Amino acid sequence: MLADPSFKHREAAQHALAFRQTGDVAELVALPDDPHPCVIVDLLFAAAGSKRAWLNWVPMPSEAISSVGNEIGGRRAKGEDLTISDLGLSAGEPPSALAAFWKVAGPVKVGIGAFPPPDIRAQLRPGTYAVWRWDGEVPVPVVPTPSDEAVRVLHEVGGEAWPSLLSGYLQAAPLGERPLADLLGLLGHVTDPPATTRWEHLAGSTPTYWHRLAQAWVCLGLLHHAPEEPWATSTRRQVLVDLAFGVEDWVADAALFALVTTAFREPGVRVEVHDLVRARLEAAVAAADGRVVTILESLAELMLITPGCDNDDRALATACLAEREATEKPRKRRWWRRR
Repeated sequence: MLADPSFKHREAAQHALAFRQTGDVAELVALPDDPHPCVIVDLLFAAAGSKRAWLNWVPMPSEAISSVGNEIGGRRAKGEDLTISDLGLSAGEPPSALAAFWKVAGPVKVGIGAFPPPDIRAQLRPGTYAVWRWDGEVPVPVVPTPSDEAVRVLHEVGGEAWPSLLSGYLQAAPLGERPLADLLGLLGHVTDPPATTRWEHLAGSTPTYWHRLAQAWVCLGLLHHAPEEPWATSTRRQVLVDLAFGVEDWVADAALFALVTTAFREPGVRVEVHDLVRARLEAAVAAADGRVVTILESLAELMLITPGCDNDDRALATACLAEREATEKPRKRRWWRRR
């Protein structure tokens, strides 16, 4: 393509290749800004990001409780009659990780040894919209159970990963037709995964992943909620910003992911979205000085694909990822199981 002078998207292809080689997000931003938008540009965007978290897939859960849930689910999928009565964590972990664990493992009592500062249960900023509250050591959804129709649409839309966030945005449109209460409910209540071969296979390895992926799809759906409202004063923007700066949770980076998707589509929101992602990453870095922040790496991955990511942003994000790689050994087990 690059050598063919008749190919009218040669410049777009060059940008896609440059992003693959350098990771410079400005090269990626140039693709949706191409003066000849069409399916070819979308395919180039997908190819450019095919090896990057959030552009092509949602990061896997990294919590200790998720590891336990995956182990329990995997062993049960192989036919083992495994019963767990209670277990303990040395420190609090994201509510969605606990909810996904309970969906897989059943009503296991989880004791939490401590909530080291800054308390994972505290909102970073006050907001109107929330998915979780903590009742002592137990996270409780503050949103209604989603309707059966909402679950059906989620299965239809989100059964697979997206080729790119641009195509994912379009694919998520049917979710935006659901009431806001349904969308928030899908974020806080773990549904069964789609009855497909893929999810039957994942039930034996990473059953907690469904809720992680589903939340990202729902946040893309939120971008389609009340589309007639101007972005700056819209409900969809307020919901996503509130969730991004709510309690530390998978919902936070899923909401930021949706905001980043909007930034690729709408140049006018890029400065605000960049600043939101940077602020959330800085808060996670500060918290990680005193305790484990399980979404730190996924926030760093988001920073690296956010339009406007500059050298300073990139240095901060890559430092977070480099620290993870330097200590890439089995994460310190913070749980025990009693039969």
